[in-house]
Amino acid sequence: MRNGITRKINSFCLILFSIFAISCQSKFQDRAECQKYASEEYLAETVDSSLLREAFDYQEILLERFDESSVKGLNHEAYHLQFYSSHGYGKSVKFEKKVGSYSISVKCKSKKEWFEDCKEYRIRVDEEEWNELEKMIYEFDFWTAEDFRVTKDVLDGYAFLLEGNRPKAEKCNKKSYKLVGRGSPRYDKMEALCENILMHESQIKFRYEQLNKMK
Repeated sequence: MRNGITRKINSFCLILFSIFAISCQSKFQDRAECQKYASEEYLAETVDSSLLREAFDYQEILLERFDESSVKGLNHEAYHLQFYSSHGYGKSVKFEKKVGSYSISVKCKSKKEWFEDCKEYRIRVDEEEWNELEKMIYEFDFWTAEDFRVTKDVLDGYAFLLEGNRPKAEKCNKKSYKLVGRGSPRYDKMEALCENILMHESQIKFRYEQLNKMK
């Protein structure tokens, strides 16, 4: 009888210890994840309401044009760049990180005389290629950048829209979604980020073409 009670006590203690260990591990992981966003400080922005409305309206137009959807509200990390020119060509580049897998999908709107090398595809990529994208996102301060900026009086205009979604940041009291828009920018950090993402996509396409992994 006493041995039976002892076994039950030991089992109960083992369960409590397991729960405590899992809880501690989870809290440690959360702290490590939050450390990633610790330096982010958001400036109070006074955005022109008409510019804000125009930006989101333009996002909807491009999403429809590329037959795409916003990454806002997804339960996984994702970054989506849309580039469009007044000449009628553009590119949609979406990176996604799901449990154990990484992918990139590209869609094109092109006129052959302007954008001949644009190729539509969707492939799984390596973790290193996702990490390279994420490194750029944080080095260029995407999450703390000014949301919208437009250069006026440009004859041959173009626009970048870049949105990011990172659900885990919410538990750290940091932004989990952001949309950045730039219209014909000049010497702008977010334009440089968008240009680098397009270059990163081109390098990925070239590499996977050489490996015969393009669909």
